[in-house]
Amino acid sequence: MALSLLQQAQFADTGEQLAIINELSAGDLLNVLPFRNISGNSISFRREEALPDVQYRNINGELSQSYGEVSMQTESLKLMGGDLRVDKALLTLEGPEAMGWNIQARVRAMRMDFERTFINGTEDDTKGLEFNGLRSRITNETSQFVDNGTESGGTYTSAGLSFEKLDELLDTVDATGGEKFLVMSKKMRRVLTAGSRNATINGGINILTDGLGRQRMMYGDTPILIVDRDSKNVPILRDNELGNSSQSIYCVSFGDTDTVGIQNGTIAVRHLGESTARPEVVTRIEWYCGLAVMNGRSVGRLANINTGAAATA
Repeated sequence: MALSLLQQAQFADTGEQLAIINELSAGDLLNVLPFRNISGNSISFRREEALPDVQYRNINGELSQSYGEVSMQTESLKLMGGDLRVDKALLTLEGPEAMGWNIQARVRAMRMDFERTFINGTEDDTKGLEFNGLRSRITNETSQFVDNGTESGGTYTSAGLSFEKLDELLDTVDATGGEKFLVMSKKMRRVLTAGSRNATINGGINILTDGLGRQRMMYGDTPILIVDRDSKNVPILRDNELGNSSQSIYCVSFGDTDTVGIQNGTIAVRHLGESTARPEVVTRIEWYCGLAVMNGRSVGRLANINTGAAATA
């Protein structure tokens, strides 16, 4: 069964492991994304592509033979992490807090880079080092791609956010035992809230409190998750998609049979001791993680949104 990182925190063996899980789950995405622990380096599964036929029959009548279609899918784990080198003088002068701060900073960078890969990751451009993110999985050739742009002569031009198209995106995604979320940038959230204040649109933005007492924005009954910047302080969702000045909103259903993170164990922290080359203590942090879209209809993308234009109904 897939568990969120916060749910996994109750099984933490050490205070260090608990602190790492809490830092990872500080962002909106990893706070709710469930992870399935797997053995080995990959997971293989059947993805349903078409259902078998169903018929009515007369008494003593026959039922024709029919088969559903499934495709075999494989998602592999990716190796993520880095080495920390902390000057021995800092540990002597400032104590264990110096090491703790450096570990926390590295884990925060890993969280932000996972968020970037979740959206923009691509195996082809990184020679298999990263897993494919939603942007490369949901292209305009797929059924889960909803174009927000205006069509002219077979070409779509970016347009202001259409609340009708946003509703279409939500209907495109199935939540079979999972929960739907909208994933967007802060800039897109401002476009959404501005549109909801427009009396001619009257979009359904709600503010609720989650289980930890934090306020969460929702569009109707769908929670909104924000992905902001990566570890290099670069916006993850920018106005540079599809060769024009546009952004996308993603809708994802998280669950065991929908979209789920995969990992082999939790983040590992290994203290390697003092380096022989210089007076510094080396610590290695690694996480074997990935992403699996178990149901092709558990993800969707609303593209070609011009964030500089006003939203429409």
